[in-house]
Amino acid sequence: MNKWLRMTAIGTLLPALMLVSLITLAAAPAPELTGMWQGKLAVDPKTSLTIQFNFAKDAKGAYTATLNSPDNPAIKNTPASGVTWDGTNLKLQVPALQGNYAGTLKNGAVTGTWTQPGANLPLVIAPYAKPVVSKQAATQINGSWIGSISPNPAANLTITVQFKFKTDDKGNLTGTFSIPDQGLIDSEMTDVEFADGKLSARIPRANNAQFIATLANSELKGNLKISGAAAPPDGIPVSLKKGEAPVHALKLTSEQFAALSGKWEGKMEIQPPPNPQNAAPPKMTLTMVLRFNTNTSGQYVAFLDSPDQKAKDIPIDDVTLTNGELAFKVAIVRGEYKGKLAGSTLTGEWVQANGAVKAPLVLTRQP
Repeated sequence: MNKWLRMTAIGTLLPALMLVSLITLAAAPAPELTGMWQGKLAVDPKTSLTIQFNFAKDAKGAYTATLNSPDNPAIKNTPASGVTWDGTNLKLQVPALQGNYAGTLKNGAVTGTWTQPGANLPLVIAPYAKPVVSKQAATQINGSWIGSISPNPAANLTITVQFKFKTDDKGNLTGTFSIPDQGLIDSEMTDVEFADGKLSARIPRANNAQFIATLANSELKGNLKISGAAAPPDGIPVSLKKGEAPVHALKLTSEQFAALSGKWEGKMEIQPPPNPQNAAPPKMTLTMVLRFNTNTSGQYVAFLDSPDQKAKDIPIDDVTLTNGELAFKVAIVRGEYKGKLAGSTLTGEWVQANGAVKAPLVLTRQP
């Protein structure tokens, strides 16, 4: 009798355990695919592309996706089709690129193959989480960094560049890029990351150039990779140290500065010189703005703006004012101006590119 009771209890217990096991298995949902998954696609031994799939789920539970590559501006929000995901296996197609991807989930990442005509490349993608910058790392990277680049060594041209980085309370890092001498000021950077002494960022205004550098001995050294036939394949070397952009202080007396201080504006019509693409470019009417003011250090400074060309804060050098005759240079654009000051009016001529461009320019002081 006791044996029968024990056997009955065991017989009852086994189906119960099996039922609990089945319930547990049924309750385990498939891993969520929604969000950004990122990986590196090795195109060749020297080139790799960052690949980002952005997955979304519609009201019926079906997945959609778009493909981005921060390394290639042409690949942006490219639609994917035929997205299937069973919690383990992922498949999708990208018709615009004649490509498809298939992979299997293992240890939190999808390991698979990207296929295009003539190529089958391994690609591992994993859920993307923007790196958080620690307080120690923030102390190292935050602030202004200044340096110079030579985009065309044969032309013997050196350009000052400035990078600024800032970290918020949550450890999110942002940055801006400036070419002070060309009037490009605090252009926003994207995909800014800094971890283990390695910095990476994108500069949309510079043809989505990629900047990759290493911090060592208080110096950021790396390369600025710009897309283009004339761009060096390995990028332009960049070396940065903490500091501010150089100040172009003017050597004017207080009386001379008082006669010029403020904002001056005018329009000029110019005939651009011939170029390989157009032997006779059309004339252009440009608004020119001069600003004479003092900086935070009390120095006299002046800047040229060209709103029509979206150029701002181009430093003005070598300003002289003698007997009402004003002259100044804008070195980075190889331009200069000479005019006669009469109250709130400047009447003169703008000359650029060693005389290839000449145009009358009348400027009036703004209220």
